[in-house]
Amino acid sequence: MNLAKTVHAVAVSVLLASMLVQSGCRSTSLSPIKEVDSTVGRSAKRAGEAYAEGDVDGAIREYRIAIRRAWAIDNPYESGTAAYHLAACMTSLDKHTEAKDWLVDARIELCRAGSSAGNTWLLEAKIALQECRFDEAQQMLDRAACCNPPCSQNGHDCCCSPHDPCQQSCVTQIPCVGKKLRQKKQTEQCEDNYEAQIHLARARLAAEKYEIACARRSFERACELATDVCSEELQAELQNVAAMIHLAKGEYFRAACHFDKEAEHLRLAGNYREVPVALEFASAAYQQSGRMELATSRMCRVARIWFGRGETKKAWDYVQTASALAEFCESETARIRLALLVNEMEQALAE
Repeated sequence: MNLAKTVHAVAVSVLLASMLVQSGCRSTSLSPIKEVDSTVGRSAKRAGEAYAEGDVDGAIREYRIAIRRAWAIDNPYESGTAAYHLAACMTSLDKHTEAKDWLVDARIELCRAGSSAGNTWLLEAKIALQECRFDEAQQMLDRAACCNPPCSQNGHDCCCSPHDPCQQSCVTQIPCVGKKLRQKKQTEQCEDNYEAQIHLARARLAAEKYEIACARRSFERACELATDVCSEELQAELQNVAAMIHLAKGEYFRAACHFDKEAEHLRLAGNYREVPVALEFASAAYQQSGRMELATSRMCRVARIWFGRGETKKAWDYVQTASALAEFCESETARIRLALLVNEMEQALAE
């Protein structure tokens, strides 16, 4: 497989972790319907922070604490939410079988709570996409599209038909000034964000199958929906899908620019875990387009990020890759920056 196809295939995995973080646009996390149990809330908050910093194992530990507490108090919404996030963490570690099992559990519990299971179908579609099960991915996306958006004022995907008496009356749904008006605006943004996620997943699937026109139509619809959604995470995802479409068209430099923008939006969103992934994709795409100095710069940044996170061995691997690129393009600037990084690594090891 040549580098172009490698970049294209690997790019699919970026979005597998898009729903892991507790908040933000890249997360399509499930919105609470009522006040969260304090123990569950603390553990979920720590889990989201751990994941954002790249500590997936730590996030899993905290989500396990949350789900055990939810089981103890027989809270179906919190059980389903924690199961969903555990599935997302397992997906990030490529433990797809375990992830799919947790998604089954999440759907049952969310159904019992009268909440949307839409995000569980979205995540399962992304797993199927990474495993090249395209027909199944399409089926999962269709199911996600049939669900209510996972927003605080929506639910009852499982129990109620349009004419069931458990539906809210129109009077209770009329917004009033103040808090309810703000809640209505937040719900509208949540709904637009969810629909945009579905269109982005469809665009990604089409790009993977080199159906460019279809990918662009879905992407453009997602862009329209994103206009009124204030979310750096969603903006990052838009940049990622745009890059994938350019990769499918063989436009590597333009793809690399979008990966660069993705990294910036991820940083602004506080989703630091995904930043080195986007930069590594950018470096590969810049290499394919012949812009070796830009590729070297991005690889150097990846090495610094991993060193900053205490992953010295991983950082050293990227230093070696960046050094080879720097030698190839004869970049003195890159050599200097890499030398500074290596010196800091030596200092840390000495200490």
